[in-house]
Amino acid sequence: MNELQRVKKVINWLIFQDIAENERDLSEKLGYTKSSFSQIVNGKVPLSDKFVKKLCSLDENINEVWVQSGAGSMFRNNPNSESQVSIPEAAWNIIQQQTASLASRDRQIDELIGMLKDQINEYKKAAARLDGSATSAAAV
Repeated sequence: MNELQRVKKVINWLIFQDIAENERDLSEKLGYTKSSFSQIVNGKVPLSDKFVKKLCSLDENINEVWVQSGAGSMFRNNPNSESQVSIPEAAWNIIQQQTASLASRDRQIDELIGMLKDQINEYKKAAARLDGSATSAAAV
């Protein structure tokens, strides 16, 4: 992964984390116009240390060394490590049963929708035949 790809990954992370709504918002937060920001991100303008520093300053967990060189990890600390949850096996089994039950219901609903669509098409065909019969009978 090259430096621009790492920058784009950080940009996507910042947007995902709602630090910015989109690239335009991010460019404004960094003090760049959308045009100049786009030129930097697309490699038309050389990537500066100043840009990387500003980008990394928006999330203190972003590893600036990784962005510049690829060494290490994108994060100084794993963002998921603090939010790990352990689920007891009995609760996990219930979750899996509910998931299977919901998947089964989804399939049933899909089948019912398909049957209803078939019935609607049959009614449309029957109505068209009736309309056609009425027209031909009127012509006689």
